[in-house]
Amino acid sequence: MWFNKLLKKHLVTTLVIGSFFMWTGSALAAEITVQKGDTLWAIARKHQTTVQKLKEINGLKSDLLQIGQILQIPDRQTNTVNNSSAGSDELASRGNQTRMDSLIKFATSLLGSKYRYGGESPKGFDCSGFVRYVFKQFGIDLVHSSSGQFKSLSRKVDKSDLTSGDLVFFGSSAKKINHVGIYIGDNKFIHASTPKTGVIISSLSESYYSTRYQGARRINLGQE
Repeated sequence: MWFNKLLKKHLVTTLVIGSFFMWTGSALAAEITVQKGDTLWAIARKHQTTVQKLKEINGLKSDLLQIGQILQIPDRQTNTVNNSSAGSDELASRGNQTRMDSLIKFATSLLGSKYRYGGESPKGFDCSGFVRYVFKQFGIDLVHSSSGQFKSLSRKVDKSDLTSGDLVFFGSSAKKINHVGIYIGDNKFIHASTPKTGVIISSLSESYYSTRYQGARRINLGQE
């Protein structure tokens, strides 16, 4: 009798474990705790998965994370299958555009933030600090300097080919860049302007900016 009870218990345990495997679809999934400075893009890159997969298995509606938040990480076998099925150039381009749309949405959520020289947090931004903060949330670490961003980013963009997410630069000359913003479409860009206005949206057609425009650079957010 004791043997029958033991056998029955073993079968129940096997069924429970089997159900767990079927339900998660990822037997080797791990957990991580979000640390200060972590972003979905950086975590996806580190664990060789995608942002989309992380959001799916964790039920996330936003790209923003909270310190101390627990995330499930899919096993690498699942990642390999997903990455192979989403490997076309068309899907990669579509994924990058989706992430860029999220970036623009995040940037505009900061409208009205205060201007602070040297600032790179919602407590206050200067122009390059604002750009750096926004892109850092999406796994891109830029230097805190408008001229430094202009020099370090190599992918130049013609003004006629600007798309949302491109960085637009201003100054008295290409060697004297002193301002930067994020292009959001419709000939407009968002930026930390002045201590009086803070983060605002301006038009490239405004005389002040049209006469000081020195070029644009494009950043690829990657496939994470």
